[in-house]
Amino acid sequence: HMAAHSPLNHRATTPPPSARAWALVAVACLAAVAVAVTTSAAEFPRALGAVGAAAGVRSSAASRVRLPVTRACREAGPAAQASEAAGNRRRGVIQGLGKTALLALFAQTAGAGELLEFRKKELAGVDSKLKALSLPDDPMQLDESAQILLAEKTVLETSIEFLEENSLYVGDIVKKIKNEDGKFIQHMVLKVPDLDKEVRYWTKGYGLKVVRERTVGGKRTAFVANSPESLAMEDGGGFALELVETKQPVDVGNGLAYIQMRVGDTPRLSEILKARGTIEFAYGFLQTRSPAGYPVVLYVGEARRDPFELIALRVKDVDVTAHFYEKALGMERIPIRELGKYRSSFGPLYGLGGLLKKDYQKEDVFTPKPPQGSVWMTYGKNENKTMGVLLVPQNSDVDVGAVRIPAGSPINIGDGYGKLAILTNDIYAKKALMEGYTPLKSAKKPEVGFTGEVQAIPEKTKVSVVTDSDGYQTVWVDYDDFEREQPKRPKIESLVEEFEKAMEEANKEANAARQKQAQIDEYEALGDAVRGEGYANV
Repeated sequence: HMAAHSPLNHRATTPPPSARAWALVAVACLAAVAVAVTTSAAEFPRALGAVGAAAGVRSSAASRVRLPVTRACREAGPAAQASEAAGNRRRGVIQGLGKTALLALFAQTAGAGELLEFRKKELAGVDSKLKALSLPDDPMQLDESAQILLAEKTVLETSIEFLEENSLYVGDIVKKIKNEDGKFIQHMVLKVPDLDKEVRYWTKGYGLKVVRERTVGGKRTAFVANSPESLAMEDGGGFALELVETKQPVDVGNGLAYIQMRVGDTPRLSEILKARGTIEFAYGFLQTRSPAGYPVVLYVGEARRDPFELIALRVKDVDVTAHFYEKALGMERIPIRELGKYRSSFGPLYGLGGLLKKDYQKEDVFTPKPPQGSVWMTYGKNENKTMGVLLVPQNSDVDVGAVRIPAGSPINIGDGYGKLAILTNDIYAKKALMEGYTPLKSAKKPEVGFTGEVQAIPEKTKVSVVTDSDGYQTVWVDYDDFEREQPKRPKIESLVEEFEKAMEEANKEANAARQKQAQIDEYEALGDAVRGEGYANV
């Protein structure tokens, strides 16, 4: 089901079929053993997704290798399980791939262009080692070193593909910003009573990373994102949540209806629970609530550049607010997807030539249904690359997962939702635009607030704050100042070395798991013996 959403995108530089076939068969063998020995049915897609989820590869790029791996896994799986000893070792390899995703996903952020060149050099080194090997005709005769090399090759190729595509995208955004016709939704401010708990929820539960931290006015702040924020980085342009600690209870209200994410793989529910998140709905898609009380909706769908898809804001009059977003903020309306669009090949019933298509779309439980009358606003029409805002009319029911807000309920913005930050090249020009804006239907004009340098920030970042007729704040942020806020980049780490380290750790965990299972088997055997003798003799 998950694999069907993200068909493999072949590049002009695709290796010869024989080389790719070797890589897929080898990885499929590893995945088959991992599924059979270490994962449940619910975790199966996660095991496959780990293959491509290493440094610089997020859900969007990782899912591109999932489809051919799934196909090859069905063919090679039975043979791969022939040897239990070999299976245990291969299990370590696939777990190592998964650990590499966690260890290296956000560590590889150097100067512009450096990461891509480093990955290409690593790939060349792996290709050189593979050429020196004499690969057997039977893939089951591959030794462990060859399997590891082929898996590394697959991960590196996927990483490079993502970096090339993403660098083109963010480069184009920067060019448009410099030419005064570009904007970029960069982050959202949320106030939280306990920063450590909220950070743990987003990092441990959803796999995000703390990309920068600071203290402003005595308040600790952490930015969490799926990738570096900087648009100057090949793997950058990640949407961030700016979490500001208040150390006091926060009223999240009902204005921010929910935050929506779309990913290639579902996160592990156990990790969300351990991160002190609350799982409120898990049928078809997932809806959780953060420790501070913010509702989050997550579903598996077509691959995105960044997992954050939209925030849903309740507004009094959709037409009035959409007009402000279009004429003042410069956003565009994009069509809300037809339900079931990305669910065309799951299960036997969907192969009946479209006979059940209409009924299926009405009963689609895998995609969160936007409240009736909602309008989707964003910059650019490519919904897979941009963050958006879903304007939800106050007179419509919000019924997404366990998030239920009756139609007509008063809008309570609360004091938790702060503002949405948008990058621009000239905040003073944007201030003039806000002041000269004429609202629709004689609605209340937007209020322009603070405009100038933020003295509490070392970089003295220039911003301009505007409050719309619904009471939501938007802050224009000077792009050059924003880039100066970004932290120094750590040294690039070798993906191959991280891979090997992760394998060692995975093998240790696998051995510990086998020992634990042996104890369980021993206790179960003892229990059978006790029941056989009868309780009277115990």
